[in-house]
Amino acid sequence: MNTIQPVALTIAGYDPCAGAGLLADIKAMEQHGVYGMGTVTANTLQDEDKVYQVNWHKTDVILNQLNILLDRYNIQWVKIGIIEDSKSFSAIKNHLFTHNPEIKIVWDPVLRSSSGFQFFENNQELDGLLENVYLITPNLPEFKTLFKDEETAVKASFQCNIYLKGGHNEGSPGTDFLFCQGNKMTFTANTTSVSPKHGSGCVLSAAITANLALGLDLPQSCISAKTYTEKFLSSHSSLLGWHNKTSVL
Repeated sequence: MNTIQPVALTIAGYDPCAGAGLLADIKAMEQHGVYGMGTVTANTLQDEDKVYQVNWHKTDVILNQLNILLDRYNIQWVKIGIIEDSKSFSAIKNHLFTHNPEIKIVWDPVLRSSSGFQFFENNQELDGLLENVYLITPNLPEFKTLFKDEETAVKASFQCNIYLKGGHNEGSPGTDFLFCQGNKMTFTANTTSVSPKHGSGCVLSAAITANLALGLDLPQSCISAKTYTEKFLSSHSSLLGWHNKTSVL
């Protein structure tokens, strides 16, 4: 069946204020000219200030949603957001690769919300988490939880690319780092005229996924997504950002 191309899939939570999660991902993807599809992992009760409750979908419900899309559409790039635990995460990864061994996964490892709500329960070693993941996009607290230090990240980058977001980088705000095959690339901020935004991490990882689906290489995908996210961060003074459809490629 012919579809609008390219297509990217987000597997994420439903945020009713549309600042984060699946709705924010699809906004970012479609602003990049990529057709965004979505599978829901949880229904959340939240606004831009606080997560009040998360109602998780059972893993088999998530997999059944995926079957409809994977059986019909040529999906090569997938972004994963909030997941209840590492067991469900592994089941989803295995399911994706059963359908398409060439599929590429971008994982935004949302471990807890900015308001302190705990999302992801992990019972796996690092190698198991990163298995079959193309890129992981942690913020600094998530990076320290998963990798402990930069040396661990450099070693892990031979298995999975790592994009460390710079929003919590007090020494150099907005400076991001990409660890790839043992190398470290630095992406400095293009502007300081930004304000905090609910869902900015979701937007960045979705934009990277969209750029990869468009055929850009990894460094250029990250650079372009960073520019897009900075426009999002500077779009409004409130915690809810506006997606700027001006091309950043």
